[in-house]
Amino acid sequence: MMRPQLVAMAVVMVLAVICGFGSGSVLEVPEATERPPLPPRNHRLNQTRSHMRNNFRSYTSPTSPPKCDYKEMMTNLHDRVGILVTLDEDQRHRLEVIDQKLDRLVESSSARMESMKVQQLDFKQRLDSFEHIQRLSRNTLDELKDLSRTERDAPQDQYSESGIPVFNESSISVAQRLDALATLLTSTALQGRATQIEVGNLAKLIKIQLRGKGKKSNAVQPPVLYGPPEITGPASGQNLPSSCKNGFQSQEGILKLRLSPDSESFYVMCDGDWTVIMSRSSDNVSFERGWLDYRDGFGNLVGDFFIGLNKLHALTASSLHELQIVLEDFAGNEAIAQYSVFAIGSERELYPLSVLGHFQEGSETPAGDSLSYHAGARFSTVDQDNDNCIECNCALKHKGAGWFVNCATSNLFGQYITRNQGQAVETGMWWDTFSGQDSLKSVRWMIRPVPESSDDYRR
Repeated sequence: MMRPQLVAMAVVMVLAVICGFGSGSVLEVPEATERPPLPPRNHRLNQTRSHMRNNFRSYTSPTSPPKCDYKEMMTNLHDRVGILVTLDEDQRHRLEVIDQKLDRLVESSSARMESMKVQQLDFKQRLDSFEHIQRLSRNTLDELKDLSRTERDAPQDQYSESGIPVFNESSISVAQRLDALATLLTSTALQGRATQIEVGNLAKLIKIQLRGKGKKSNAVQPPVLYGPPEITGPASGQNLPSSCKNGFQSQEGILKLRLSPDSESFYVMCDGDWTVIMSRSSDNVSFERGWLDYRDGFGNLVGDFFIGLNKLHALTASSLHELQIVLEDFAGNEAIAQYSVFAIGSERELYPLSVLGHFQEGSETPAGDSLSYHAGARFSTVDQDNDNCIECNCALKHKGAGWFVNCATSNLFGQYITRNQGQAVETGMWWDTFSGQDSLKSVRWMIRPVPESSDDYRR
């Protein structure tokens, strides 16, 4: 920063010297006035020399004005030096700003790297935990295999002297271990689903709080399904039931449920022990809807409605449920399709039909199995195609929604087509093993918790 000032000072000194030469002060010759006169040769020559001496002295006369003003030049140079200093400071400030930005960029990159390292470490820990659980499971299975071999090698049973059979202790031990293992796996799965529900509710609450920014708001969206206005449910001091099977049934079969102490309550339609998740008997409510409607639910509990995929997932995740589908055609024939276990996944998984038990043929009027084909499929709507059909959109093709594969053996979320509008239409509401593609008059989907004593619950 001092270099421009030094250069300017040097220039000023040089100019000052030059101005000194121009003013004559340096070139003044004192010997010109003290030089002795030459011997006069003639009067004319003396006059000429005298005239020359007078001219020389008039040139060096101090009354002649200087040819340059170095003070003004120094002022101009001082101004220019000031401008150069200002430009230099501005450039230095810009460089400092650039350095600060580079420092912030380095800090941000370092923070991102640290975050990635933490995530990688967490993933490794989870992977180690999974491998540890896998090793424990493998060791448990090896022990069970060893016990099974010991059981086969040992006599199956022995008899005492009184003729009473004495069972082998190893077989009892194996059975007990298998039951304990099955119970542990089931309880772990249920706890995992409950935890997943709680995490989802907490995430919704956080989003709403951030969105509201201090405004009072509820953690759950306004209900889509509405019961009769006179239904108030149990008093606030009473505990709400978690299913129609263990709750007091209100008027019109409507009951208020709460799946866990921390979850929000909601109304459902009950049919005895069964919770109705979908009901259709007219064309008052269109089922050709988008993803958001199917996620939150639509319709009226006392008429045609769908409970919503969010609530259905919460119900089936809270405990094991079985499924019953009641069908009726326009001729008045009724049939039932019942499955031992039923559950769907979360929205992050696109609500897949993740669990579907075996078809039960014990009913008097079985409708046949037209749902197992859809097991494992993700839910599709007219605005979100999640099926396995590469060249088509099954929801648009059948004008509804459902767990389509490529495409369907049933279409109970399709259009409601009356008898006068024609039958055998793929866009209608049909069940292949009961009515082919002839449209049905009414449909009801119902679920209820599986008894703890059943084999399906233990599995």
